[in-house]
Amino acid sequence: MAATGPTESFEDFPLCPESEPEPLPRVAAAPPAADSGRSGAASLGPRLTAAAADAAVVLLLAALALLAARVLTGAVPRLSGVPWALAFVVYLSFFATVPPLVIFGRTVGMAIADLSARSGDDAGMTAWAAARRWSGTLATLATAGLVLLRTRRDPERPTPADRFSGRPLALD
Repeated sequence: MAATGPTESFEDFPLCPESEPEPLPRVAAAPPAADSGRSGAASLGPRLTAAAADAAVVLLLAALALLAARVLTGAVPRLSGVPWALAFVVYLSFFATVPPLVIFGRTVGMAIADLSARSGDDAGMTAWAAARRWSGTLATLATAGLVLLRTRRDPERPTPADRFSGRPLALD
């Protein structure tokens, strides 16, 4: 049996119109901003994010090492071991900071906060500059962050780590 209802016809719309549409008017590009001599250093917000992430990585690795020592020896760490554990955390922070700065130009925290210590096309830092940046971070921690008050007042003023390494952190 054949269908006896009305047949629908489909309209064929071409993919390309027969006449070309008018091109959009060109807008002149804004002239590049004049260099005001500012270094473009990152503000304290991303820096604190990077520092917190780096500290979390170091503390996690130290906690895993202490937990592994506890599992292997079966002994609870004594109070006399606290200075050794703190020395291990400082030692670990050196190796969590300096080699990544030399190889990649950023630490894990800097990658999370989208910061880098690169200058131009340079991929990384020298080992000496990376070690000085790490010591500048320790100097900031030793003052409980009080030296950052000057940087907070003037965001273009370098932090101790920037001054020690000679490279300010910049947003990527």
